[in-house]
Amino acid sequence: FTMTLNGTFIGSTRVSTPDVIAASSSSFEEPPSNWPMTLLNAAAGFPVRLTSSFVCPFAFSSRITLVDISPKSLAFARRHFEGLGLRARYAIQDGLNLGFRDGSFDVVWNGGVIEHFTDEGKVALIREMYRITRPGGLLLIVVPNALDLPFRLGKWIAERRGKWIFGYEDDLSEGRFRRLAERAGLKQVDLSAHNPIVGWWFLPYGRWLTDRLGLNTTRWHAKQTRFGHALSLAARKS
Repeated sequence: FTMTLNGTFIGSTRVSTPDVIAASSSSFEEPPSNWPMTLLNAAAGFPVRLTSSFVCPFAFSSRITLVDISPKSLAFARRHFEGLGLRARYAIQDGLNLGFRDGSFDVVWNGGVIEHFTDEGKVALIREMYRITRPGGLLLIVVPNALDLPFRLGKWIAERRGKWIFGYEDDLSEGRFRRLAERAGLKQVDLSAHNPIVGWWFLPYGRWLTDRLGLNTTRWHAKQTRFGHALSLAARKS
């Protein structure tokens, strides 16, 4: 069950790079039953391009809330959203202790966040995001896939060279992600991986190579494979 953007126009800006279009595919078994929807992105400052591409299909019929613990990151997200003509509410909050009532949002999402926490932090963040998802709503989380071998090699090279800029990062396999979700109280989750291309970009000359081979296309970035860079968890709250 996949929904894909094929180049979305927001204001005068087009969200159209192949990796972003592929990333904006969302795991919806069926559209939420109530409109307008309420969406919350926990830790919105980075990666803000992914955040904005995700909300584009719902931007003009939904109430969007962006949360980050860093005022600087939240301000960056606000500038990006306003530049795209997207409206949202902004809140400086700790993702591990969100100040929203249980079941406040139809969709709760983040990408590229929980891998920067210890396992205890990962479980706590998943649990808190699930708490504020309404019954019948959807929790979506995307992390780097530990089975993306080009990415792991590129990360290792960057760390040895002192050029890794993303700090502590503990990438997840499908089995480990599922076990963490179970610890957080999620009874049923769907996991899938896509994008076997982006991981190569972390290697020296990797982006040049994928361009040279004609692989930097939406079709390749969206390709479903257990070795894909983006590992996604989707959980419908009962």
